[in-house]
Amino acid sequence: MMHVSPLHPRHSMSPTHYRLATRLARHLRSIGRQLPEQALAEQVLASPGLPRGAWTGQLLRDLLDGRFERGEAGVGLWEWKYSFPVRGEAIVVLDVETTGLSPEQNEIIELAMVRLENGQRTVFERLVNPGAPIPPFISRLTGIRNEDVRGAADIYTVLREALPLLEDATLIIQNAGFDLGFLQPRFRRLGYRLDNPVVDTIHWARKALPGLSKRGLDSLAWVFDLDPISGRHRALGDVETTLQVAHEMYYMLTAGKPTSASQVVARAS
Repeated sequence: MMHVSPLHPRHSMSPTHYRLATRLARHLRSIGRQLPEQALAEQVLASPGLPRGAWTGQLLRDLLDGRFERGEAGVGLWEWKYSFPVRGEAIVVLDVETTGLSPEQNEIIELAMVRLENGQRTVFERLVNPGAPIPPFISRLTGIRNEDVRGAADIYTVLREALPLLEDATLIIQNAGFDLGFLQPRFRRLGYRLDNPVVDTIHWARKALPGLSKRGLDSLAWVFDLDPISGRHRALGDVETTLQVAHEMYYMLTAGKPTSASQVVARAS
């Protein structure tokens, strides 16, 4: 197959363009094989009642980003050629829920992580007893109530349990500064340094989705045409969504050149 270099992300792309591109990727995943450009365009982009023609092919070419492998035989997906994460790399996608915004004045009430390594997936999800009442507005936001955490372990017990999953892993976090602001000082009190490589999906979005003005998790989920987030503002629900958007952006940014997650932005620059 002749390799055609993918287009770099364009600043003129709108959120709707990114959403349409994701529908192309989803269609290819559903059939599991390459399609000629015109067939892919007509199957995904042409609407009933509208004439089919060259315009669909042009729109398709405008939408193809780094996720897509283009060649003489048609359009496929790079994810069929190499995995995320790459072989030999471990990633941990994590999220915390807290009683407020201040790492000094507030506490963690939930921690969730998903570790991926060499095709293996490990899930960690724990409620945490904050040692103080959960504010009512946090309970309304997260659904976590005082009675839910009354019998839970304290944060230091939970962090000790989580440590093995973090070993030698690149962390992938939506708005990493917030979560690390809570986690790093608490790990230090245990005598550990949380100095793993960190990917903030907001930073990936700036590179992969330059036409997107809002890069919160809800905005990224909409752009990638995901179903409504199950368990939004619960740690594992947000982890699963972060993992899905990271998967899409990883291939957008690597564009056929597999590399470790921690090096993706450097390679894409």
